[in-house]
Amino acid sequence: MTIFICAPDIFSGDAVGNHCLGIARCVRRLGYDAEIYAQRFTVGNHDIRPVENIFKDIRSDDILVVSYSILDPFLDRLLQINCRKICYFHGVTQPALLQDIDPVTAELCQRSIDQLPKLCGFDVVVANSLSSKNYLSGFINGSFVSVIPPVFYDMPIFQHKPVIRGSDSSAKRLLMVGRVVPHKCIEDGISLVSMLRKLQFPATLSVVGSMPNYEYVKYLINFARNLNILDTIEFNGTLDDIDLFYCYENSDALIVMSRHEGYCVPVLEAMHFGTSVVVRGGTAAEEICLSNDVMRFDDDLSRWVEVLLERLNSPRPDLYTKKGQLFLERSNDGIWADILFIDGRHIQ
Repeated sequence: MTIFICAPDIFSGDAVGNHCLGIARCVRRLGYDAEIYAQRFTVGNHDIRPVENIFKDIRSDDILVVSYSILDPFLDRLLQINCRKICYFHGVTQPALLQDIDPVTAELCQRSIDQLPKLCGFDVVVANSLSSKNYLSGFINGSFVSVIPPVFYDMPIFQHKPVIRGSDSSAKRLLMVGRVVPHKCIEDGISLVSMLRKLQFPATLSVVGSMPNYEYVKYLINFARNLNILDTIEFNGTLDDIDLFYCYENSDALIVMSRHEGYCVPVLEAMHFGTSVVVRGGTAAEEICLSNDVMRFDDDLSRWVEVLLERLNSPRPDLYTKKGQLFLERSNDGIWADILFIDGRHIQ
């Protein structure tokens, strides 16, 4: 028996792609073969095959795991495969959050939402968070949806032992990690830097993540320039593991201004490094961090400034690392074995 894993996109550094690769590693640790398929993937990754091949490769005694986060044009054909089928649901961004700057992706998200009722055709559906499960319950029977965080203990970032920095009286370094797309609200992070600096509190912002939307990036650059703080904002793009570790180790706080998060792995990553976290309420990100780190007042950035000033002066690394470990334990190999093999009875 082989576990077949597929998604529309699997790219290095992307959360969905990283999760698909993590499932494959988990399956192999459990003693089974794993094959990975995608419509679009990192060129040169010989472990990933074109998704069209899955229909001739898979057999009835295999298991299919479909990673779902946006419209999948192959979904109907995948559901027709005669084998045990599992769907992992990452959540779908609300089209209204993308419409103004990225109408193409907004349309794909809307078509994805229209497709969600079809997920009832899977034997098992797993959501990445309670928030995603609750959302999905509006389309299918939520009673058969399990929740497993989209992380694995063997991910390089969780294997890395953070370097403990000494106190630093220079500018405080804020960090935003994730794709630079409209619903992440990077402009709100830039506004926070401007407000802090007007209070004579030196602050900088590093933005880490792929930048697929040229118009949005151009808007952000002009936005920072108009506030006269462009020289304090760094757009780093996608980083390799070592550089990403360095960013977490040398940042004073991760800020999450996003209006949609299916999970938000960077929050868990920051907690692993003992880095302060402040997140906008109303998304799955608030399920991970400490309750006092959730900003319920949403758009009142002056309140954000008050909280940031307190967090930056009184970090709580021990609390973060302990809670972060709990989430890694919720996605261990045994839990995945129960999902894949029905209570693990097929495990070798």
